[in-house]
Amino acid sequence: MENSYSLNRQQFQAVSALAGHQRYRHFIGRVSDWQFVWGLRNEDGWVTASDSNGNLVSPFWPHPDYAIVCADGEWAGNSPASIEVRHFLSRWLPGMEKDGLLAAVFPTPTIQGVVVSPRQLKKDIEEELSRLE
Repeated sequence: MENSYSLNRQQFQAVSALAGHQRYRHFIGRVSDWQFVWGLRNEDGWVTASDSNGNLVSPFWPHPDYAIVCADGEWAGNSPASIEVRHFLSRWLPGMEKDGLLAAVFPTPTIQGVVVSPRQLKKDIEEELSRLE
């Protein structure tokens, strides 16, 4: 898929097995390097879920391959779609904050993503981007 780096099976499995905070750091690094965030969507819009506390969350991944393996169960029939990182920072995250949504960063089929506020996610990505510039 365009807008993504190449990912082999070994890398996919190794990164998927990382602890939540390590997947979070990987996500921040990759989306900053590649300038795209990935979500799952269908013709009705983007997927959301509830975390263990009942908060509405939007899941995001650093690569479409990680997203597609989560497109089963209640998310079956959805496909990965990219969001340019500057648009994600300027429009998506402020909009999510306004709507009371949290971000679920890099869930896997067996592990819930790291749930953070849109404000925290924006700060972490902006810090990484400023290091790269």
